[in-house]
Amino acid sequence: MIHRCLLACLFTHLAAVAQAATPADYAEVYPIETSGNSAAWQLDLDGSVYAVSGGRNLRDLAVFNADGHAVPMIIQPFKYPDVSVEQRSAVPVLPLPKRKADSADSDFHLLVERDAEGRLRRLETQVSGNPAANPETNQWLIDLGEFESGIDELALDWDTPKTGVIARFEVAGSNDLQSWDVLDADATLVVLEQDGARIERRVIALSPTRTRYLRLRRSDDGAPLLGLRAVASHVRFVSRVPPAPWIEVDAVESIGDMQASATRHLYLLRYPVPASALWIGLSNDNAIAQLEIATASDVADAPMRWIHRSRLVAFRLLQNDDVIESEAISLDPVTRVSAVRIDSVTPLATHPHLLVGYRPPRLVFLAEGKGPFLLAVGSATAQTPDYPIEAALVTLRAKLGQQWQPPLAQLGEVRESAGEKAYLTPRPPIEWKHWLLWAVLIGAALVVGGIALSLLRDPDKRGAEDRQQPPEE
Repeated sequence: MIHRCLLACLFTHLAAVAQAATPADYAEVYPIETSGNSAAWQLDLDGSVYAVSGGRNLRDLAVFNADGHAVPMIIQPFKYPDVSVEQRSAVPVLPLPKRKADSADSDFHLLVERDAEGRLRRLETQVSGNPAANPETNQWLIDLGEFESGIDELALDWDTPKTGVIARFEVAGSNDLQSWDVLDADATLVVLEQDGARIERRVIALSPTRTRYLRLRRSDDGAPLLGLRAVASHVRFVSRVPPAPWIEVDAVESIGDMQASATRHLYLLRYPVPASALWIGLSNDNAIAQLEIATASDVADAPMRWIHRSRLVAFRLLQNDDVIESEAISLDPVTRVSAVRIDSVTPLATHPHLLVGYRPPRLVFLAEGKGPFLLAVGSATAQTPDYPIEAALVTLRAKLGQQWQPPLAQLGEVRESAGEKAYLTPRPPIEWKHWLLWAVLIGAALVVGGIALSLLRDPDKRGAEDRQQPPEE
């Protein structure tokens, strides 16, 4: 009987009962505003969310559906997709005189004048002999000085003829107008129209090249193209990263056991952020200071762990009412920053101004269940589990395209839920199962001890019991 009680108490003691959190367990809640239908949504987590969150790495956040059930979510740095930027503009086209291959009574010389940056300022052709024998041209020189990264396409147009054109060109490139490399040996342009149907191709596609000049040489004997002009274009991809939000941080006199001084300046953020940049401004005009920057991720550490981040010369100069100040510094890698320490080589009369720039991460959640959805923030006990969101996003991108991103939802007006109670660490519950187990063990020990004690106190009774046993045969 005792063994059964012990086993029952032990199994009861080891059993765990998990209770799911609800929006009422969090300090504040934000309505999530969505438009349309989507399998997944994403949210920008701004400074107000950081201010409410009390957990490291925003682990005290949860998204609930209309039924009050938590939905899968993940917080990750947002990867801003690259966007294409097209540079397109007309480029100078300079015709070169045409000369027949078998003509011996005419010749021409090319006089080129360029500025200090290599742009063509003047192109003059000097023709001797009998140039009137063939006044048309079949060669053109194009200056690509505006396109420092080269071009991808060259679109041609002309005044006449309007149709009936099948023109073939050899395209060569050069950077000094002396040595030429063939880029396209047979580029064909077509403008044809018949019975209302029109075929038109005026664009020469080129592999990206940084050549400064192009030479077009027409290789067919079609009608001359009069008034030839060209438009060059180049597409480049740039990272679309918006400017980082800046937080102004006030200086404090101490952080933990560390005290501020004329050469040590301490700054404590109201809430930790993933800092990507710092801007430090001196208070006095025409001042300069050599500074060393360190940051700490958690001011509760004892001792605090300061990490050296940068060394710079800060300045503030005043010239003719124009203020010239040192620029912001980038922090790499981006880490969560709770405090900043600025050590100056020489004493400063006042604390420098400090701005901290950060890149808000994005919260991605699956629209499981019915909306509207709710973002709950701030809890001493709740901790967001690690949901395998990436697997779901990979499936969605396989169907919707690799560049697909969940649509951006908006946070509504924040309202209080549990308030300050959510940050209180609850008292540990009374472990009655643990005490019951010990009570059973102690009770069993007392029973055994009592039996042994009673036998020790009455030896005559024990002897009488032994004499009552029949002798062995």
